[in-house]
Amino acid sequence: MVKKRWKIKDSAPAEIVERLAKDINVSSVIANLLWHRGITTYDEAKLFFRPQLAQLHDPFLMKDMDKAIERIESAIKNNEKILIYGDYDVDGTTSVALVYSFFKNQHQTPSSSPKGGEFGREGNIPSYHTTDKQMWKLLHSKAVEMRNNPTPAENIMWQLLRKHGVDFHFRRQHLIDRFIVDFVCLEKSLIIEVDGDIHDYQKQEDEDRTDFLNRNGFTVIRFKNEEVIGNTDNVLKQISNKLHSLPSSNPLHAQSSPPLGEIREGVWSGLIDYYIPDRYKEGYGISTAGIDFAAANNFSLIIALDCGIKAVDKIEYANQKNIDFIICDHHLPGEKIPNAVAVLDPKRKDCPYPYKELSGCGIGFKLIQAFAQKNNIPIENLEQYLDLTAISIAADIVPITGENRILAHYGLKHLNNSPRAGIRAMLELTKMKKELTITDIVFVIGPRINAAGRMESGKKAVEMLISATAEHAVEAGNYLDKNNSDRRDLDIYTTQQALQMVADSSILQTKKTTVLFDPNWHKGVIGIVASRLTESYYRPTIMLTQSNGVVSGSARSVKDFDVYEAISACSDLLIQFGGHKFAAGLTMLPENVKAFQEKFEKVVSSTITDEMLVPEIEIDAEINLSDVTPGFYNILKQFSPFGPGNMNPNFMTKNVSDKGYASIVGKNHLKMELLQTSPPVPELRSQPSPSVRLSKERGVSIPAIGFGMDQYYEFVAKKNPFTICYHINEQEWEGKSYLQLQVKDLKKAQ
Repeated sequence: MVKKRWKIKDSAPAEIVERLAKDINVSSVIANLLWHRGITTYDEAKLFFRPQLAQLHDPFLMKDMDKAIERIESAIKNNEKILIYGDYDVDGTTSVALVYSFFKNQHQTPSSSPKGGEFGREGNIPSYHTTDKQMWKLLHSKAVEMRNNPTPAENIMWQLLRKHGVDFHFRRQHLIDRFIVDFVCLEKSLIIEVDGDIHDYQKQEDEDRTDFLNRNGFTVIRFKNEEVIGNTDNVLKQISNKLHSLPSSNPLHAQSSPPLGEIREGVWSGLIDYYIPDRYKEGYGISTAGIDFAAANNFSLIIALDCGIKAVDKIEYANQKNIDFIICDHHLPGEKIPNAVAVLDPKRKDCPYPYKELSGCGIGFKLIQAFAQKNNIPIENLEQYLDLTAISIAADIVPITGENRILAHYGLKHLNNSPRAGIRAMLELTKMKKELTITDIVFVIGPRINAAGRMESGKKAVEMLISATAEHAVEAGNYLDKNNSDRRDLDIYTTQQALQMVADSSILQTKKTTVLFDPNWHKGVIGIVASRLTESYYRPTIMLTQSNGVVSGSARSVKDFDVYEAISACSDLLIQFGGHKFAAGLTMLPENVKAFQEKFEKVVSSTITDEMLVPEIEIDAEINLSDVTPGFYNILKQFSPFGPGNMNPNFMTKNVSDKGYASIVGKNHLKMELLQTSPPVPELRSQPSPSVRLSKERGVSIPAIGFGMDQYYEFVAKKNPFTICYHINEQEWEGKSYLQLQVKDLKKAQ
């Protein structure tokens, strides 16, 4: 275990603590914790403990927001095609799911005419406030009913398509605009209809239906019931021949060639779709292939999420093809801002937006908030999208302060009270039943969403997040869970390789950085492995691998050191780079790897301090074990959601020892029953917790666990006195809850 340094935070001025403690009726420790979060008055404390959506800033304070909304409204009014483009990680896929879902839901009115559609394909745009959601629900319910009650012919057809030699994926009773089609292969834009009692259309209506589907890129073939039931071989042969004669295509745009990235296989209308670039063929951010795809399919507006702030050349390329861009990013800009219609990024030097730490999905939320505000849509209608924002905030490790705390608070509430179908399916797979926290998103939900883009395609993550039915959600959830299992195996293997490389090199062990390169490492896990190496050696770390003739890397840093700046100082050796203070991505030519390793080490060595290379534990306050009570803990819980900028408070307690029950549990965890005698600090105004037991020695004891702290077992088992730093959590056993200390570190008593 890496040695840690403890840093006790400064105490608040006594007069502020006394006044705040009295005003809100809390202990001095709680008042001090609030002061550290910038809270000094009753009103500020009220808003902190009870966040309100009304506290969100006006989205039009963000530079270019007015231009972005004006361009989107123009696109809708003129029936232009809009492509929602996002990165393949959690922040990118949640951003795409949020913005795509919002605009789809604003315009999902089924037209009464075959020439209408989601945005009024050949008619006028429907009003934002007259969308017939009841019609959508009716059609959706009807599709589910038909799926659950197939005719004999439909049942036979479904079995043929699934099990008898058709090598393409079909969906059944699927909504295409206002029509429920029997079977559709979206990859080939092929619809199969089985004419039976469930369809009772007049001849002209049937022709109009087929004509509408044909005009939107679908091929329709029909079979009578008796054909399906009595001549399955011939039916199967016709379907197979038709499938192999059709080019692979994006649904609703059959004339296009398949993209490198992944395009939304949409419902309702082809006027709004989404695109996730392929990590391995296109790389991070806006790609030429993505722009080419948009051009080939007549998209005139691309909304780029969680990427694009440095895509100066790519935006110029798009401009040459008459494709407009709205960039929604939260990464640090370069020297030049792309020449897009609108560039939304609070980190722009010329952006007056008061909160700078939004996630990529957070920027996407501000976009839909602005659209809603402009079109008199109540902000309460946007709460259903905040679960996605909360997932992005947690997974992207942005500060949970200011607006992020409000968004995360409401997002977690939505996740726990009414999770969307995809998240519900994922939670069922993990068998998680407790209330979700930010930590659960980071370690359970986030990795599974990320696994899609790491192992295969980020498209699957978006599919799961926007799934309208349990069937589709479970299918996508299973796919992501399998991806995550594969990712975990690869992650463990690569981590072992990387750790061994450092262990085998005395030179690497003495450096201030870890920069490792292996052309065979999987690009999808090098970021995770970089994080693990940073934990093991606690120094700026970069993992490099090679694909398509280019070396790509993921960087992770330590507290207080800006790895982005260090990489920037090596930019002469790089093709491109981007990121944050603590995490970044970069690419370079293979011949520059050695020079980069040397220069990066030189830059870091000249700027990092010895103190930065020792992990720090910030301690919020010193308390006694007897202060750990249900009342105290219940107030602490209201400080959540916890994360960067609002961490779960760490406490220090002196004069503790084990009662004699110390044991090693799991692989290397230290379980204890801690006793404290002669409390050195005044006790708080509270009653002992049931978890805190009075001892014969006139002290108190409480359960504790130290993860990965088995090396202290012999010392603790001998009942030696020591000092601990920890945070408090709640555990449940056989239906009963109790408080437990999660020990972060311990030191011998002075």
